Amino acid sequence: MTVIPPAAIAVIAAALDDYRLTTPSHQQTPHGAAERAAEYLTTSGWGLHVPRGGEPQPPSRDRAACPACCVRHLITLAGRIRRHGPHGHPCPGSGTPAP
Repeated sequence: MTVIPPAAIAVIAAALDDYRLTTPSHQQTPHGAAERAAEYLTTSGWGLHVPRGGEPQPPSRDRAACPACCVRHLITLAGRIRRHGPHGHPCPGSGTPAP
């Protein structure tokens, strides 16, 4: 796994904070937050790398039902249920092994 530089994490965090503060909560979407983070990264001088052809792609994973909230969530490459829940308060089922 590639280590993400702390400076890039700081730019992403700033972008997400800005998005949360400037976009009404009923209009916020994961896509909008991702666009804001990408915009901040590129304008801060970071490049976005999109693998082409020869590089192996991670296998697509199905969604599994969380044992705590019963909502279906993506499975990580490690075979665990993706972290989910309100910001700062993850669901207790986050990170559990996928069935």
